[in-house]
Amino acid sequence: MLIGYLLVVLVGIGGGLLLGRIPLVDQVVGSLAVALHAIPGAAWVPLSIIWFGMTERAVIFTIVLGAAGIVVVSTDTGIREVPPLIARASRTLGARGANYFWFVVVPAAIPKIVDGLRLAWAFGWRALMAGELFTSVSGLGGLLNQVVKTQDMNALLALMLLIAVAGIAVDSLFKLLQRRVWVRWGLI
Repeated sequence: MLIGYLLVVLVGIGGGLLLGRIPLVDQVVGSLAVALHAIPGAAWVPLSIIWFGMTERAVIFTIVLGAAGIVVVSTDTGIREVPPLIARASRTLGARGANYFWFVVVPAAIPKIVDGLRLAWAFGWRALMAGELFTSVSGLGGLLNQVVKTQDMNALLALMLLIAVAGIAVDSLFKLLQRRVWVRWGLI
């Protein structure tokens, strides 16, 4: 999950910065990013298996395609929704071009980017479970696959509870990060 999530962060933030900064990229690729985001992570599993076989690469690919879209969209939204007061004040103080983008726009977008990263973790977690379930790669999803084959209801419910608890724990960490970002940027 970690490798997949790191790729989601790189692809998502990089793609969102390009969409938000370069209008031509937005015109050509913007709708594609939204379309990719609309496809559930589990729907990518068959394509992943065809391309990569029943491997961890297939699972990583599923995570990236299942979760990167929300980071692209949230980063792009953050870039486009810089508060007008901040934009005017920074331009009055002489911020232009790359300096304006990197020192005004990107910092103003950070709260939206963090929101997207939190959602991407949830989307990636679901994609991970689906990918492991279908490919039988080791992990909680692969273990789910084994438990289903034995039809052990108690083990299945315990495993589902473990998956939920792990998801809640990671989401709690993201909530802490999100709150710190909001406090840092004066949003609460």
